[in-house]
Amino acid sequence: MESKICGPRSALLDSLTWLEYAFQPAGLPAPEAAAYGHQRHSARVVLSGQNRPPKSCESDGVIAEDNRPVAVYTADCLPVLFADPVQQQVAAIHAGLNGTLSGILQSALDALLARGASIDTLCVAIGPAIGPCCYELGEDRIRQMQQRSDLPPLQWTHQQPVNPQAVRAQAQAQQQGAWFSLPGLARSILLERGLGPAQIDAVNVCTYCMAEAGSSYRRNTHFSSGYQSRFSWIRRR
Repeated sequence: MESKICGPRSALLDSLTWLEYAFQPAGLPAPEAAAYGHQRHSARVVLSGQNRPPKSCESDGVIAEDNRPVAVYTADCLPVLFADPVQQQVAAIHAGLNGTLSGILQSALDALLARGASIDTLCVAIGPAIGPCCYELGEDRIRQMQQRSDLPPLQWTHQQPVNPQAVRAQAQAQQQGAWFSLPGLARSILLERGLGPAQIDAVNVCTYCMAEAGSSYRRNTHFSSGYQSRFSWIRRR
């Protein structure tokens, strides 16, 4: 059955008629029968049967074994949905900064390739997450990442980017740090692993200043405004 849930769309995933997906608004429950893990910002990716019922084990990525949804929940971290047209496989990945640095995206790619996917045809959609317009990191954290030889060049700036699509105030500097692009890091990692630019789509919705109220964990820490998890999911039809 077609989903009637509103939310940002990916033109790349919309072009694949054999799947259904959603980047749901914050606060809505996961779909019935969805598999999702007890997320710990790890690099662990499991099959859906290992997390049905939900949170049966710790994992930050789930690959579907059937046509029921696999999901992740986020509140500033990246929800990343993978689709493999070769085997019609789908996966949902939770990729915060710590999980991304731990290798969650590489783990997802390795698991899908081991199950018959092709690096030349995989499709990846990066959903709503805190953007470089609102994601400030301390310079010490930037330096630590720059010292890692396994990471691609980082996308950051001392000058806070202005987001012309913001519907509420952007984050204010808290530590005289740097404004960092987590979606940019994820995209660069995927490109380094061999995906082409046309295989990666980012919806570019900042949870802090663009999404519906209650979407951002970081905004809640600044204003005690409350937040709710956002479920992002994908399934074969």
